Amino acid sequence: MNRKPLFWNLKGFLFLVGAMNTFVVSYFPLYFKHVGLSTSEIGMLLALGTFVGLFGQPFWGLLSDKYKTVKRIVNVVILGSVLGLVWIFQLSQIGWIFVAGSFFYLFYNALFPLSENLTKRIADQNDVSFGSIRSWAAVGFALVSLVSGFLFAKIGIQYLAFPMIFLGIMTFLLSLRLTDAKTGTKKMDFKQMGTFFKNPTLLLFFFLLSFISITHRTNDSFISLYLFDIGGDETLVGWLWFMAVASEAIMFFTATLWFRPEKPIHYIILAGFLYMGRWMVIGFISNPFQLIMIQALHGVCYAIFFMGAIEYLYKRLPIEMQATGHMVFMLIVYGVTGIIGSFAGGFIYDAFGGATLYFIMAALTFIGTAGLVYFNGRKVPVTEMASG
Repeated sequence: MNRKPLFWNLKGFLFLVGAMNTFVVSYFPLYFKHVGLSTSEIGMLLALGTFVGLFGQPFWGLLSDKYKTVKRIVNVVILGSVLGLVWIFQLSQIGWIFVAGSFFYLFYNALFPLSENLTKRIADQNDVSFGSIRSWAAVGFALVSLVSGFLFAKIGIQYLAFPMIFLGIMTFLLSLRLTDAKTGTKKMDFKQMGTFFKNPTLLLFFFLLSFISITHRTNDSFISLYLFDIGGDETLVGWLWFMAVASEAIMFFTATLWFRPEKPIHYIILAGFLYMGRWMVIGFISNPFQLIMIQALHGVCYAIFFMGAIEYLYKRLPIEMQATGHMVFMLIVYGVTGIIGSFAGGFIYDAFGGATLYFIMAALTFIGTAGLVYFNGRKVPVTEMASG
């Protein structure tokens, strides 16, 4: 069987998903600031979007596992995301922006985890590196970050709607050409899923990860604004995210060289120490060019953390629960923390400034990393994790 069309369609799709995510992560906060929202209101909007995702992500994951298809659910969430974008860009009143933003995030927050789940399944079934395929999302993010920085410096952030909606439509069209992944032959047992995710050891693992991921999510929400505060502009925002995600693409693409799946928690602990150092350095930075340089650590931190966490989880999930499990993982480790990070981060930023926010993030990362060192020392067997 010729697998090239399968992988090139998937790589192209992930490239567009990453490109679309560029605008959501890097330029949404700047657009809403242009519309007239304060930093705390932007934080509330991002937190609300993540809160909606708490319901949307497991819902889409359950549908995927129930009907044994990832591709068709991906088609639906992309279409819903595009409709949400069209709605948002018609609005200027904060109340309606919150309503339309909730609709958008209900679909959009499920896009990345579903895409990653589809990629992980196809990679495992074809015995290829998940990281090498996943890297194409980072490539799309990085290249579009760089180009869009120059674009918006010339035309202005008020024209964000046009490239975002165009990319959304292109992503939807390419998603129709994807090949679905094989699923388990067993019917999904909802009781088993509920028991698994009430496992106290697994919940402790998620809880400790959340101390690290809350800082990652907070940084995503506010680093573009922080760059502006220390003298940056739209062009430098493009470079900021290009540097960050170019390093991410390199790390995922070379994952076969540095990642060993036997002890994934060791990678998470390493990432925790790297995150902590990164936040401390950013807290002392007052030059936008220094901030851009330190962004090279973004990909290093995130790729090591993500590869370790996903490998750890997938080793403990039966195949018929993997889409839901992936969504619940993203919901707990990135969703709940996204709400806290966006909401609290906005108020801390307004009250005490960006530097203080990053020092608090360093402290939170230390707590999570220290907890994971203790967790790893407990030597919990896989059977305990799986049985509950």
